[in-house]
Amino acid sequence: MKCVQVAIPLPVRDPFSYELNTEAAGDVGIGCRVRVPFKNREIQGYVVGFRDEADVKSIKPVLECLDREPVLDANFLELTRWIGEYYFCSWGEAIENALPKTVRAGIKHREGSAKVCDTGAPFRVTLNEEQEAVVAEIFPALEAGAHSTFLLHGVTGSGKTEVYIRAIKKTLDLGKSAICLVPEIALTDQIREFFRGHFGNLIEIIHSRLTDRERFFAWQRIRGGESRVVLGPRSAIFSPVKNLGLMIIDEEHEGSYKQEESPRYHARTVAWKRAELEKAVLLLGSATPSLETMHAAESGRIRKLELTRRIDERELPEVRIVDLKQEASNRGKSVAFSFPLIHEITQSLERKEGVLILLNRRGFSTQVHCLQCGGIVQCRHCQVALTYHQERGRLLCHYCNYQRRLDEACPSCRAAVLKYVGWGTEKVESEIARFFPQARIARLDLDIAKKKGKQEEVLGDFRKRKTDILVGTQMIAKGFDFPHVSMVGVISADVSLALPDFRSDERTFQLLTQVAGRAGRGNARGRVIFQTYSPHHPSILYAKEHDYRRFFDSEIEKRRELDYPPFCHLINVVIQGRDEKEVYGVSREFCSKLKGHREKLPFREILGPAPLPFYKLRGHFRWHVMLKGREVLGMNRFLREVLSDFRKPSQVRLTVDVDPVSVL
Repeated sequence: MKCVQVAIPLPVRDPFSYELNTEAAGDVGIGCRVRVPFKNREIQGYVVGFRDEADVKSIKPVLECLDREPVLDANFLELTRWIGEYYFCSWGEAIENALPKTVRAGIKHREGSAKVCDTGAPFRVTLNEEQEAVVAEIFPALEAGAHSTFLLHGVTGSGKTEVYIRAIKKTLDLGKSAICLVPEIALTDQIREFFRGHFGNLIEIIHSRLTDRERFFAWQRIRGGESRVVLGPRSAIFSPVKNLGLMIIDEEHEGSYKQEESPRYHARTVAWKRAELEKAVLLLGSATPSLETMHAAESGRIRKLELTRRIDERELPEVRIVDLKQEASNRGKSVAFSFPLIHEITQSLERKEGVLILLNRRGFSTQVHCLQCGGIVQCRHCQVALTYHQERGRLLCHYCNYQRRLDEACPSCRAAVLKYVGWGTEKVESEIARFFPQARIARLDLDIAKKKGKQEEVLGDFRKRKTDILVGTQMIAKGFDFPHVSMVGVISADVSLALPDFRSDERTFQLLTQVAGRAGRGNARGRVIFQTYSPHHPSILYAKEHDYRRFFDSEIEKRRELDYPPFCHLINVVIQGRDEKEVYGVSREFCSKLKGHREKLPFREILGPAPLPFYKLRGHFRWHVMLKGREVLGMNRFLREVLSDFRKPSQVRLTVDVDPVSVL
């Protein structure tokens, strides 16, 4: 009897066999969607193979073939199969994640007119000597038609984007297609229009604000070969381009390339695998590469290219560190605006130059304290302080979005002595307006950006110099090119250093280096102020000197000593539920079960169980077990074996995060 193997988009381990009747046999091909019975319901799955099945009685039939031709090709199937194995999800879940919702739902393929092959009319730029040398390394790899990976390490403002453009054009000349990933927050009108200017109708731009219908038509144009260049965030890595020749990941260190829901894939790792499967070139670009990527380059596993100077020989900005402890001592109170910062802002405003002010905390006050009992007003669902948002006049949880009105009395002791503590972007904006009443001030954080069209409006006004000072979170720190910005101020450079995560030093260095790089891209040399209570911390000192080399050398030794990535892989197993004792019991039992197989344990170390730093989140208590090892697939196979007969209460959830970027 002829049977098909169907990948089901549910957390099940293997594809299921279904009988293929004679009538349907001619219509079903590998890569087609089918409707099949599963347990007590009908579900849509994906045909991933054929087989002859002898046991007729236990095989259920395919109910309907939903496609006349496959929607998935061989490379796509192999890539998603690998994602399922590597990121500890099912093959069907990996397929479902990689397809637009309208493709999964089966909207009929449209018949449309082909795009006009207009390659645009760009502002022609002459490459400098370093850029020419980099391009001379990349072009032969593109021509060879084999898999290779490059790290393009270029200081901020060194012209990495122009290298990307040249590499894409070479790819198109070779009759191939290209995908360029950028962080979602950097996918603004500026970068979209820049790419459109070079590639015209050959480009397809994917972003989160596309409707389902627009996303489906984009997928169709890409699949049909009308669009040969794709620009987009993380999910664009799955674009079904014809004859892939080049993939670019700009700001490859960005944490947003990691998906936090199943499948918990990292676009950089998926891109490497896809490049291997399709014999394409992968180009990773950053001024502050992740330690994993730089270590791969230093050890010779990928090729390193460098741009050490800014274009037109512009100087990197001058950075000054202001010790907030000393500032508070001199002024008799703690302050958010030091005298040096106020002076630099004043100078820039007098010269009609732009100013960026960074504080990676939104809201007005980060905590509300009771002076009577000392309590902090917390979220009822999460073990975190509520943030006061002045614009809304409410207290808000930044993790579960729980809101409550601002009471005059403490919720614990009912004393009417509340104190607002800490600074957020709202408060910074308000304080700047007090210091500089004539300045035109705008703010860009998540509260602003989620209002439709507001992010582009704020950035557009700043670019057109309708705004003098732009206050924001990390959203303003990366990827933007504002030639009129001469001054950048960081209100608190050590915000992220306090987070209990082994990557906190790295993230701090990256954020500070990136935001400093926004200054001095025009004719005037940039000036930067880092305000901090930790003026001697290596991440801050090395960022001041724009010294990635010394930061890397220092941080990589810490990682080596502690046996953290890139010297091992981590798998974080999170156990969570609403019953605190139940979650704790399951965590201990799971950890004991792992350690009970010591003779065949593929892990170098098992850490835990331990409560996560944010112990209670969204009403769930959270414990975790951290596994360290060399080889992910072997670790996963062992984990699947252990979990296959591990019994837990249905209300306790266990999730597996491979290569986590955050352990909070």
